[in-house]
Amino acid sequence: MPDPDPDATCIVGLHGVLELYPWIEQVSSEFDVDEDVFGLAVKRASAYAWSSTALVDTPADNLWDHNDAGGDWTQDGQVRQLAWLQSSLPRPVTAGRRQHIRRLPILPVITVLSDALRRVGTVRLTGTHALVPLHRAGTARVVLAEVADWFALADPAGAARLTVTVSALPSVNLASWSAEIRQAVLERTYQHMTVVPLKPAETATPGLARPLAGVVQAEGLRRALAFRCDVREWSTDVAAWTTEVVTDSIRAVTGASGLILITVSVKA
Repeated sequence: MPDPDPDATCIVGLHGVLELYPWIEQVSSEFDVDEDVFGLAVKRASAYAWSSTALVDTPADNLWDHNDAGGDWTQDGQVRQLAWLQSSLPRPVTAGRRQHIRRLPILPVITVLSDALRRVGTVRLTGTHALVPLHRAGTARVVLAEVADWFALADPAGAARLTVTVSALPSVNLASWSAEIRQAVLERTYQHMTVVPLKPAETATPGLARPLAGVVQAEGLRRALAFRCDVREWSTDVAAWTTEVVTDSIRAVTGASGLILITVSVKA
């Protein structure tokens, strides 16, 4: 059952350039298929058994519950917010006196959105953004360290430079934790990512199309951190990995709760 707590909201968006397949209109007309981001995301999440909208007697063991989704598929070759998904995260599971908080489903959501886009066209990804509730982020340090070598196993010729920004409420004072957060990111990536601090106010993010989905929920958040990160490849997986690494580092270092906004982008 969806959590009524507004701080359980999680919004993820993918940005880039989409070129629709030339046969889309023909197939849509022939089979009466008129799919949008929401419809495709719901179907794909159900196929992976990550989230279901089916009405069943027992509650579905969803990683998230769909709220809304959309995307801009304008065919002009410009960077657009191609797909975004707003969801509610289920309440943590309580066993005895212990409460188990799941990891944020960043990779599953990005995978679902990416699959939806690639079902209708070819995609050049330029960025992602995620509005995430820190208090719903389970500890992920060990898992992130275990998977770090996955991202080292990549063609060095495909190396990419990412721009990562973090926005939070001014009261969190994230900027004062910049050095500790950077160190935590390095520890979770096993040196497979370089992290160089940037001046937040002067950091450009041309790989993102504004306004970002979630602007209403993110009201009051201000950019507090920015990093330049070198990685061995650029992909939806790397974007998700980077987002979760930064989220887990902030959660562990600051103990903060509430919503933060993380963007990951490359030059458009």
